[in-house]
Amino acid sequence: MRRRTVAALALAATVPALAACSKPVGSTSVRSIAWVTAGASVTLPGMDVTPVDLSTHHVRSKVPVGSLPSALAYTSGDKGLLVVTQGDDTLHEIDPLTHDVIHSVGVGVGPDAVAVAPGGTHGAGIALVANLDSDSVTPVDLGTWRAGPPVPVGTQPVAIAVSTAGAGAVTAFVADFGSNAITPIDVSTMQAGPPIPVGPGPQTLAAASGQVLVGNFGDRTLTPITASTLHPGTAVALPVNPTAMAVNDSGTTVYVCGGANVVPVTVFGMVVHDEVALPDVAQGIALSADGSTAWVTQQAGSLIPVALATGKPGRPIRMGGHPSAIVIGSG
Repeated sequence: MRRRTVAALALAATVPALAACSKPVGSTSVRSIAWVTAGASVTLPGMDVTPVDLSTHHVRSKVPVGSLPSALAYTSGDKGLLVVTQGDDTLHEIDPLTHDVIHSVGVGVGPDAVAVAPGGTHGAGIALVANLDSDSVTPVDLGTWRAGPPVPVGTQPVAIAVSTAGAGAVTAFVADFGSNAITPIDVSTMQAGPPIPVGPGPQTLAAASGQVLVGNFGDRTLTPITASTLHPGTAVALPVNPTAMAVNDSGTTVYVCGGANVVPVTVFGMVVHDEVALPDVAQGIALSADGSTAWVTQQAGSLIPVALATGKPGRPIRMGGHPSAIVIGSG
């Protein structure tokens, strides 16, 4: 079964449901902090997210948010950290400086991904939450923290990415794992367009250089979609089943993780390069703010850096549990 909270042990496992006993010290800069969720089971759900100081390799006090935190995203300007929790069907906002939970709102059933689009009251942005178990996307106005009507999409939406193409048109792309398709949503109208067929089990998305790249878990391929035309290109083979992707600032290279590897792919021409071997199964990936390092969450309980210039893994940071989603500010 696809859902992270009930997947086989190889893809999700338990972490202790322990809240931090004391108030965490606030971050001095979002650029040096990685926020990480951990895989959990329904019987022993995780309740918090963990900030990690990348400059000192220090794992800081966990921040309790809600049951089964599954995905993360920063708001515009890294002013707020968004977290969706599957166990209680809620979107939360954490203040990155104080580590307080400052907003919460109910969304659809089993939220599994979140992305931020421009717009909203006072230009605060719109959070788009993909709801795995209700086959929908819930828009939340970040200026008012009110949820709008859900937008129906395909079966088991598990990832979402936002692209601005053409004459400033903003489109959200939703990976429908169970439908083997991508649903485009016009953010200005919150209307879904016809599904775009891709490979089996689209698992992860990334917007880069006018394209949206789709990692298909079922057949180890990467499908490019032209954002302005919604036309899919020819899929290329990957050496891994993709679980997550991160794009550099210039949009020229996407780093795909899966299995115990990270695979660089040049976006122009879709050139797949040699994989970087890791000591354990990779779950999530994010790039450092300066673009020099990929930080990869590993299923066995660590966060490991990979120097992108050399392709060499560094010393892992031991976290415990089963780290999964990760986000780093200004990266």
